[in-house]
Amino acid sequence: MYMKTAKRMKVTPVEEVNWGIYVWQMPDDSIVMDEDGNYLSIPSIRGDIRQIQKLKNAARSFGLDEGKPLFFSGHRQVTDEELAEQKARAEMGMVPDPQDMPAMMEYIKDAREMRLA
Repeated sequence: MYMKTAKRMKVTPVEEVNWGIYVWQMPDDSIVMDEDGNYLSIPSIRGDIRQIQKLKNAARSFGLDEGKPLFFSGHRQVTDEELAEQKARAEMGMVPDPQDMPAMMEYIKDAREMRLA
């Protein structure tokens, strides 16, 4: 019997933007957050050493001697009010974050195709 095996494909994420946030990642891959669920993070452009240093300093001030910065492209910090608004928008079938331009453009395109806009 002959069995054909599939080769593993390498998947590389395509990042739409060069801005986002850095969060502090511990060696066990967990992300540092406070008791309210707020992540230790800073808005930044990818590779901005000044913002990375600020995050490192903040981590050290909380007694975190281990870990490293981890970048999330296209993400941004939101207030509790913005989060509640995003959840409401998602429940209504809308794009949760009105500042997510690629998603908004897709939403508008789909609405036009369905003659809703």
